[in-house]
Amino acid sequence: MTDNTGEVPESAPLLESMDSGVLTLTLNRPAQRNALSLEMLDMLAEALDRAAENDRVHVVVLTGSGRGFCAGGDIKTLARGESIFGPVDDRDGRIARQISSQRATSVRLWDFPKPTVAALNGHAVGAGMALALACDLRYSTESAELRPGFSAVGLAGDFGATWLLNRLVGRSRAQELLYFAEPISSRRGVDLGLVNAVFADGDFTTGVRKRVEALTERSRPALEAIKSNIAVANRADLATAADAEVHWHVRLLETPQHRAAIDQILSGRG
Repeated sequence: MTDNTGEVPESAPLLESMDSGVLTLTLNRPAQRNALSLEMLDMLAEALDRAAENDRVHVVVLTGSGRGFCAGGDIKTLARGESIFGPVDDRDGRIARQISSQRATSVRLWDFPKPTVAALNGHAVGAGMALALACDLRYSTESAELRPGFSAVGLAGDFGATWLLNRLVGRSRAQELLYFAEPISSRRGVDLGLVNAVFADGDFTTGVRKRVEALTERSRPALEAIKSNIAVANRADLATAADAEVHWHVRLLETPQHRAAIDQILSGRG
């Protein structure tokens, strides 16, 4: 979606590019349909940490190179009985390293202080689906699918897939999706509330860019406040959530972005 910054080689498992406040992070193992590797996850975690502190970053877009968004676990690695998180005979070490990696990537995306967008250029499978669901918004091509395929390979889910599906579609629907592991078309994803909009494959890049550019035109403090308010609303009662809104509301009234927006509205009425 944007020109690569050139800060990492084109063969790196994660590419970063910046354009007008939009940081695009591209999962980049196209020959493996962007299946996860430890290096990719480490690079993603580091990129998110930098983006959170970078005032130039307004929106983060996560996408994939080639024909896939992310195939989740590398099936060839799984077939060998291996783990990207360490030796098979070191169960405790693998658990600790995967927990750390999940918290730095999918959990970090869910809690990220700025808007995050998953641009689903292709299939999002297993843990790759979880990474997409952890983003605020998901835009998909017509041909892309979400695939909660864990049970099809005798697994139950990781990278927060269970929690994310339960939160987004409800308990019974989440159980059905995980039990049967059936592909979810982009259109059904919209019906379920997992996908925000679908674009024809040829219009995908332009369609996503327009939505993301519209986000960059919104007040950054307001977007931060909206994310914070929704996070509170997810875990609190109405009174607590409404109280949190007031604190942000008063602070936002004092921002130059609010004043400029009001001035623009008033000038347009003249």
